[in-house]
Amino acid sequence: MRTPFPALLLASGLAVMTACGGDDAPPGPDGTPQEQADPCAPHGHIHREPDGDWCHCDRGYLASEGGLSCVTDPDYVPRDGFDFGDNGEHACWHVTNGPFATVTASPDRQPRVDDFHTHYTVHLRPENSQSVGTFSFKAWATGDFVLYLSTPDVAVTVKEGERVVPPVGTQATGAFCDGLKQMVGYELTDKVQYTVTFGPTALTGLGLVVEHLQ
Repeated sequence: MRTPFPALLLASGLAVMTACGGDDAPPGPDGTPQEQADPCAPHGHIHREPDGDWCHCDRGYLASEGGLSCVTDPDYVPRDGFDFGDNGEHACWHVTNGPFATVTASPDRQPRVDDFHTHYTVHLRPENSQSVGTFSFKAWATGDFVLYLSTPDVAVTVKEGERVVPPVGTQATGAFCDGLKQMVGYELTDKVQYTVTFGPTALTGLGLVVEHLQ
């Protein structure tokens, strides 16, 4: 007995759906899809990108070679403080010699401040009688980064998504110029998109240089 063509078509469609959706998590008790567990947890989190998923692991861990997971880094040595290198001497050179860029905070977009060796004039926007501004920053390398600020009188918050990235060190710059007075050090990761928020503060703007310490 021949199977009717519509039935064959339905069976083929179900087979394709099964093949394509085999990795989906089973629905919950109420029939709603459930999020898959993060394979990089608990010592990291996954980044899903068009060219492949990868684990951004916490300090002291590294991505495994065999799959998406974070394993203990056998060569990790807990750091004691943060080495600010030349204490801002090179960054101060850019205050006078550039290159220069100006960015203005907006509630609708996040201007980029991720060019190295560039002195940014940062204009903040008013909010609740103070000033704030959030900007986009992509590390382009893995390692130690320093945000050189024209003043210590402004709060700085770096985030990866909703996760706050804590600074590793903070101190005043050396007396190389009047344009930069404070340094904030971070450990950042290549390919990761961060945001940098300044404020709330009574200031309406500040000077900024971002450097990757080699």
